[in-house]
Amino acid sequence: MATQQQLTIPMFPLNMVLLPGETKTLHIYEERYKQLVSDCLLNEAHFGIPFVHQKSVGDYGIEVKINHIIKTFDNGEMDIMIEGVKVFKLVEFSSVLSPKLYGAGIINHEQDFNAKASSYLQQLTKDYMWVSQHNALQEEAFDNANVYSIARLLDISSLEKYDLIKADTLTKKENLLKAKIKLFIHLIKTEHDLQAKFILN
Repeated sequence: MATQQQLTIPMFPLNMVLLPGETKTLHIYEERYKQLVSDCLLNEAHFGIPFVHQKSVGDYGIEVKINHIIKTFDNGEMDIMIEGVKVFKLVEFSSVLSPKLYGAGIINHEQDFNAKASSYLQQLTKDYMWVSQHNALQEEAFDNANVYSIARLLDISSLEKYDLIKADTLTKKENLLKAKIKLFIHLIKTEHDLQAKFILN
């Protein structure tokens, strides 16, 4: 995988994977992560979310930015809105980086996968949107679609997102999405066929 210069950023390990451009609300209640969020806000810095699965910190994660504070509580807890920025490979992880309460990691950002998705993947995605929502997206909705913007349209688990972000070539990422979309289309069509038969009977 082509990589950029190594960086050290604060870490917030979670059993969750965000994709670039995807947003999520987090409730911050632990002291170490209150400190992490406060430091990031003060320094206009990002932090990393390495994926935790079965109590083990994975080798890949997502750098996120804090979009805004939704709510603060009297005890210092916070609800924040975060957004995925870039996928990274975790080179080294420390659960506590003294004197801070939170940990940090050395990362390499993955290569840029903002290239437009292949025409075949775009057409599969349009087919999926049609059968799942009976609504074809406008052609221009795919003008700048890449693998991550297409993946955000799908209802996939964090484990499936993790497989996607750790795939180290565009071809591998596209193949994962193609297989998943084909499966979704098959399942939806099968369900529709069963419903039609039930109504006819």
